[in-house]
Amino acid sequence: MSYSVVEYYGENSKYQCGYCKQSSSCSSYGMWAHKLSCQDYQELIDRGWRRSGCYCYKPMMDVTCCPSYTIKCDAINFRLNKSHKKIIKRMNKFLRDGIKETSEQEAQSNINDIGTHLGSACDQEHTEVPSMQPHVLDPDVLNTLTHVNSEKRSSSADDKTSALPIPTLSGVVNSSTHTSDSSISNQPKKAKLRRIERKREKLQKKGLSGADIEQLMQSNNQKSAEKSLEEFLSESPQDNDSPAHRLKIVTLLTSGVKFQESLHVSFNLYKKYQTAIHNDPPGAIEDYLDFLVKSPLKPYQGFGTFHQQYWLDDRLIAVGVIDVLPNCVSSVYFFYDPEYKFLSLGTYGSLRELAYTRSLYKEYPSISNYYMGFYIHSCPKMRYKSNLQFSYLLCPEAYTWHLLDRTVVAKLDENKYSRLNDDPTAQDTNKATEQDVNDVLLIFGRSCMTYTQYLTVVGKELPILFEYARLVGKSCAKKMMLYRV
Repeated sequence: MSYSVVEYYGENSKYQCGYCKQSSSCSSYGMWAHKLSCQDYQELIDRGWRRSGCYCYKPMMDVTCCPSYTIKCDAINFRLNKSHKKIIKRMNKFLRDGIKETSEQEAQSNINDIGTHLGSACDQEHTEVPSMQPHVLDPDVLNTLTHVNSEKRSSSADDKTSALPIPTLSGVVNSSTHTSDSSISNQPKKAKLRRIERKREKLQKKGLSGADIEQLMQSNNQKSAEKSLEEFLSESPQDNDSPAHRLKIVTLLTSGVKFQESLHVSFNLYKKYQTAIHNDPPGAIEDYLDFLVKSPLKPYQGFGTFHQQYWLDDRLIAVGVIDVLPNCVSSVYFFYDPEYKFLSLGTYGSLRELAYTRSLYKEYPSISNYYMGFYIHSCPKMRYKSNLQFSYLLCPEAYTWHLLDRTVVAKLDENKYSRLNDDPTAQDTNKATEQDVNDVLLIFGRSCMTYTQYLTVVGKELPILFEYARLVGKSCAKKMMLYRV
């Protein structure tokens, strides 16, 4: 049985904003997750929460300078745009030919890749830090809570979900095998004509007539226009072709033994990225572990926190940190080798994570969305997130999802904080009532008890408890255990 233990801090106000850089304009609610079930975290992010390591925070949307709207992409109905296709083709061409783009092309690709990734450091959404330090919980108490909690907590999706083995990436993330051809022109139109000509020559060698060749070429063109994300990512040449490079993507559970074997390699890449891309000091490995390795999510039936490592030949060039949850894949962070910036690795990584979400969906239909962290409309560099369609924003009042279309954009243009649900009668269906607060679970001393039992034992009210229940929702309030000193 997976369960959650959290320590609520309350308001964390008047600190520097990572978006507009004002010194004391940002405010949020915070709590420390000592343990967090994947189902509970799924419910929390659907209420506007986000984690940074083990610290969870929820922006005070109507107060903070840059309101942060939770954003998700419908992975199953996702459609590639022209820019996405160019980025994938650029990667495939590099793997095939080993040719790096000219400086002019590289500059343009970097412009298109503003923001580098959906969960990357440019968002600054992970710089939130607690204003208090968590208490050290007695391990013996945590170990004895499993039985108690299994009797008290309501049944969750975690309890009902069958084992979820994370599928391999074959067919979705595979090594590209392309031939080297230095005669290919850098001009896209000429390159396309040469590819068509080579295809015709191959068909002629097979003995096909001119009419048959044209019919087959036309059929292939129609099919190409309808290519899916997976088809673009997995394009491969004939078996006898030899690529300049091979790309391999390995998915590792952060709490697993295999992950430890490459820990220092990924840490060195992170230091290089932070220094070159963000001009930040590299920091100690402990900071890296706290930020991107340690997770309150306990692996359960295949859910948990993973690193997806991008290996180019034998060199690690990028790492995507993701949470696999009951209803989604949530992008946490992405960092890469600055030497390969010309490949637009940030956007390429997001497309790979979308494909990964879609691969999980084939076996487990509940995993149908790709969460991209926060969307800050008042920050121009964040607008790139709207390029993944179809995307939805979470209403900060009714907690309903709304298509990020012209109507929603118009609202945010007019007011940076906006209730997205047009129905004034629409309410938060998971809102905690006074009666729900009585059922909030607390850890006090070495015991787990409801708030009603706590009042009987201690005889002193906890005024902050209603705020906590309102923010996490009645469902989580009744099954997560709130630690009190």
